[in-house]
Amino acid sequence: MKALIVDDDVVSRIALMDLLSVYGIFDLVEAEDGAAAWDLLAAGLHPVIVFCDVRMPRMSGIALLERMKGDPHLAQVPFVLVSSASDRDTVLQAVTLGAVGYILKPLHAAEARAHLEKIFRITLDKLAEDPATTMRRLNIGPDRLAAYLAAFAEQLLAGRVDIVALLDAGEGADARLRIDSVHTGCMTLGLWHVASQLDSARRGLPDARTVALVLGEVSESVRLQLSRLRAGMPDEGVLA
Repeated sequence: MKALIVDDDVVSRIALMDLLSVYGIFDLVEAEDGAAAWDLLAAGLHPVIVFCDVRMPRMSGIALLERMKGDPHLAQVPFVLVSSASDRDTVLQAVTLGAVGYILKPLHAAEARAHLEKIFRITLDKLAEDPATTMRRLNIGPDRLAAYLAAFAEQLLAGRVDIVALLDAGEGADARLRIDSVHTGCMTLGLWHVASQLDSARRGLPDARTVALVLGEVSESVRLQLSRLRAGMPDEGVLA
């Protein structure tokens, strides 16, 4: 899963990327300002979350947030402002526009982690069901859920190649049946975000490249769920 980091200050950008990399959740993508970020988004980047400075040349963080909220494909992407701008009006404007969080810089590791973990609790449960909820819904324990996720990961590893080959060969109907099976697995395991992406990808005539990218996102979502599951087990590190 990709997270977009937007900041014209390279030191601040690297510091935030270092902080986020500790969690082992995201594939981090960086942009030097709002305009560069928008170019990436317009070219097809669909991050699961955006961390963005406020004051930048060419396009500010507020302007990028407004533009994303105006795009139906990007409006639901969680947006976190990261800035030294602590004035009340900026915070109020960000919240009004739908920002899910606001982190002040320079970053203080302990304080930033506390904010990040609150944001993750809000955003990750929208991307995928909390493993504890999945276990209650399926009436299984953690070891069994881990087995379900591992089996699904193996299915994806083999199935991704087969689905792309079918699409390349013009066998759209057979490919769609395979995609439907993956979609069912996503819904069973509470992988809401990637299930929605698959739903969009399988409409009409599925495109091999798009489907391959989405199936890659499904695999990443499975990896994240395993990490979240292990984090809730005894003697495991946070998001290990």
